[in-house]
Amino acid sequence: MYRPTVRYDEAFRNYVDSLFHATHLDRNQIIRGALFAAAHSKEFADLLTIYKKPGVSLPSPVWNIRQHGYWMDQRYQPEEGGKDVNATKTRQQGPISTEPIRITNAGGISFSL
Repeated sequence: MYRPTVRYDEAFRNYVDSLFHATHLDRNQIIRGALFAAAHSKEFADLLTIYKKPGVSLPSPVWNIRQHGYWMDQRYQPEEGGKDVNATKTRQQGPISTEPIRITNAGGISFSL
């Protein structure tokens, strides 16, 4: 886990504290959320472009804007996509079951997939 020490002006501290009191988020989530969104922000890219080294491109984030687990959770493990996750399992275990999957949420509502 990367644990940076962040030093910033009192104006930023007051803003983060105000967000903390106005939401159900902790201060770390607020700061991670800001960095998460900044990576997809045109304004942030424009700000960095002024300080960009010649011949070097700005990196793209490995997350997409819908993967909120990256900033909500301290150790988010995204599901792997783009691979046939059943290919190995099918070869090792035979055919995949066609039985529906039943899921019940915390409110007791049940549904099938």
